[in-house]
Amino acid sequence: MNNEKANGVLVIPALNPEPKFKELAVEMSGYFSDVIVVDDGSDAAHKQVFSEIKEALGEKLHLLVHEVNQGKGIALKTAIKYYLESPLKTQYLGLVTADSDGQHEYPDVVNLDKKLGEKHERALHIGHRDLNSDIMPPRSKIGNKTTAWLFNLLYGVKLKDTQSGLRAFSNDILEWLLAIKGARFEYEMNMLILSKNADVKIYETPIKTKYEENHKSTYNTLRDSTRVAKVLLGGLGQFLLAAVAASLADLGGFALLYYLLIPTINPAMKVAVALLISQVTSRAVSSVVNFLVNRFLTFGGKRISKNSIWKYYVLWLGQLGASYGIVLGFTVLIGGGEFWIKMITDFLLSLLSYQIQMRWVFKKKVVKNKNKK
Repeated sequence: MNNEKANGVLVIPALNPEPKFKELAVEMSGYFSDVIVVDDGSDAAHKQVFSEIKEALGEKLHLLVHEVNQGKGIALKTAIKYYLESPLKTQYLGLVTADSDGQHEYPDVVNLDKKLGEKHERALHIGHRDLNSDIMPPRSKIGNKTTAWLFNLLYGVKLKDTQSGLRAFSNDILEWLLAIKGARFEYEMNMLILSKNADVKIYETPIKTKYEENHKSTYNTLRDSTRVAKVLLGGLGQFLLAAVAASLADLGGFALLYYLLIPTINPAMKVAVALLISQVTSRAVSSVVNFLVNRFLTFGGKRISKNSIWKYYVLWLGQLGASYGIVLGFTVLIGGGEFWIKMITDFLLSLLSYQIQMRWVFKKKVVKNKNKK
């Protein structure tokens, strides 16, 4: 028997688990003194498994039951709330979550628990699989790699595995986890997305890649993939909404000024001059809206540098120059259509601007961990 004390409580959400779940729970209880299992609305045919686990684990087991299926996200929050309201919080450093399907090896779960002992502040640990492993099915490999790539592209955080269910959370982020939206698998993606603005540090630990034949998962490919994709693209959507709001002000002001100025300017210079005056004036007004929304909402956070305003307007000047040059060039080349040319040009430039704002303008200041040796 392992006499080593666990740093955290093990949490396992389960929906209609296979009989082998009992073996998993018994094995894990050899290390973890407290195990929270959430029966997320399992049907009558699978209730026996929970009864057998309760008999085998005794007082080590904290069995929480949802009468109807509510989703993995809700199950995890049920466990977190129970932990916070019980004496367990004063006895442990955090929680370790694992799946009920046996996809996580005992040594990997124990190793992730040990990471809690390193006492990082506001820590979210993830056990990452080798996405290049030959045993991973091609569909899973492509899906996981694509998600990790998009996550880095959209949020500027490079993670090896965003879909892993083997995670550990320090006590100081549990209240924050309860406030995160998401009922099903999208909840786990949401916590990664929101971690940056919440000053939560993500640590990755390699784990064994394991896929068994005839493996049954509660992950609904179409439904849950759609939910995850919706959450994943949410940050870009928020940025685009801010860009649209600013663009409406920009385009409206541009159209008003441009068509008012044309009759008053020398015909030989009217396009170039009117475009310049209209572009600068309308963009100056819309930039205030765009900066405030992105500074405090899209990329908001306590660690945003005060230098972000001058960085923003350096980018603004570059974007203004590029927009003016492209719109003027195509307007002269085509002989008109400046309004539509500007709209298309500014949309494409806004996608580039998103990456620059995320990675440079509104980049978070790094805070050194005082507890790290």
